[in-house]
Amino acid sequence: MHKYSLMVGLLLLQAIAEADSLYFQSGSQQTQMIELYTSQGCSSCPPAEKFLNQYVDDELLWKHYIPMAFHVDYWDYLGWKDRYALAENTQRQYLYAQLKNISTVYTPGFVVNGKEWRGWRYQGKKPLATSKVGNLSVTVTDQTFSARFGSTAQLKDTLVLHYALLGMGLETDIEAGENRGRHSQHDFVVLWQKRILGSRNHWQGRLPVRTQKAKRYALVVWLSRLQDPVPLQAAASYL
Repeated sequence: MHKYSLMVGLLLLQAIAEADSLYFQSGSQQTQMIELYTSQGCSSCPPAEKFLNQYVDDELLWKHYIPMAFHVDYWDYLGWKDRYALAENTQRQYLYAQLKNISTVYTPGFVVNGKEWRGWRYQGKKPLATSKVGNLSVTVTDQTFSARFGSTAQLKDTLVLHYALLGMGLETDIEAGENRGRHSQHDFVVLWQKRILGSRNHWQGRLPVRTQKAKRYALVVWLSRLQDPVPLQAAASYL
């Protein structure tokens, strides 16, 4: 009876642990990572954010499309400090410019899988990527996560794992600057991001603290080469 109770208890603990864990993966086909560089202080940005926000209801969200709004801080001097702007976001865009992946630093600016994209105004949603690069899988348990990458090719470069917390359903009444009087609605906002080194195919980290209040959160994990921001593969899921 004692052994039976112990077995039942262990199975119950295992069931609870599994219920509290989250697993998601990219699949072998490259995920379309759509980066928008934007600012609440930029009068040209609301249409671009509206375009990005349409992915909320897309059935391919997280499976094939991963939209991300990187709010930059270089327009804060215009009179309105963007509450979602991060210096890391600005640095990422400047790095793209230094590597000639984009023509210059500007907002609104789209980068898709590391390449500048201006077609959002007239092409509609970006077509799916077709290349197969390998599967990136992520397991979240409590406040930690682990990620594994099974590449379809032999990668000799050191890979860096990036992860970001996205906020959904964010709203702000902008009281100054170019968008004064506008009630802004934001989805896919990068609230926090970090990068870590690991082995060639395995990484571990801790989830960020949720300092901004959002209606919903998502976790995005992506890989790149060292000193190169271009994403090789990405995976994401709601938390």
